[in-house]
Amino acid sequence: MSDLFSSGDALKDFHGVAPVFPLPDVVLFPHALLPLHIFEPRYREMMSDAIARNRLIVLARLRPGHQELYHTKSAPIFPVACLGRVTADQRLPDGRYYLILEGIVRVRIDEELDDDKPYRVARMTMIRNRTRFSEQFDAEAERTRLLTLCRRHLGEEGLRKNLMSVLESDVKLGTLCDILAYACPFPVERKQHLLEEAGVERRCRMLSQFLAELIESSGERDPFPPRFSAN
Repeated sequence: MSDLFSSGDALKDFHGVAPVFPLPDVVLFPHALLPLHIFEPRYREMMSDAIARNRLIVLARLRPGHQELYHTKSAPIFPVACLGRVTADQRLPDGRYYLILEGIVRVRIDEELDDDKPYRVARMTMIRNRTRFSEQFDAEAERTRLLTLCRRHLGEEGLRKNLMSVLESDVKLGTLCDILAYACPFPVERKQHLLEEAGVERRCRMLSQFLAELIESSGERDPFPPRFSAN
C-alpha cells in the first residue's frame, strides 16, 4: 500500500496538546491542503508560536450561534476536529501570514487549557480509522462506485486535472474518502458529519450517498481546489 499520504513524520512531535484555530465554515480533513490567510492579531501570534515550535495546529469548526462569543476563548466549537501541519508559510511585513495547512489526523478535543495566550490551546486524543469491514462490504466495488460518481460530478476533464492520480493510486479507502470529502462541495454540516465518522465503511457509504444526492440536485460544477479561506 502506498505511503504517499503517511502522517508518521508529522506526528513525531505531537504530544497531545496543540493550539486551536476555530473557523465557522471550514472543515479540514486528513491529507487535504487548506490555504489560509491569517490576519487577526491573536492568530498571528498563534502561527508565530506554532511555526517556531512544531508547526502543528488544530482546525476546529465553530458551532452555529458562536457570533457573540467569536472574539473570546469561549466560542463553542465541535469537539471532533483535524490536526494540521503548516507545510508552507509566508509572513508579510505587517505580521499577516499566508500559509498552507495540511490535514494530518482526526482528533477529539478533550479539554482546553487555561493559560495566558490570546488564542486557545487544548489537550486532545487522536482518532484512528476503524478499518474492519462487514462481510457485505466490498471495498473495491465501493472505490469503483466513488470513481463513477466523481466522474459524473466533476467530468473527465476535472478528474484528469485534479483527482485522477489519487483515485487511480493504491491509497487506502479511508484516505480516499477524506480527500473526496474535502474536495466535493458538500454543505459544511455534511463535511462535519464525515469528519466525525471514524469507521471507514460507514464514511464511504455516507460519501457515496452525499455524492449521489449532489449529482441529483444540481448540475453545476464547483471550482477545485477550494479558494483561500480567511480567519
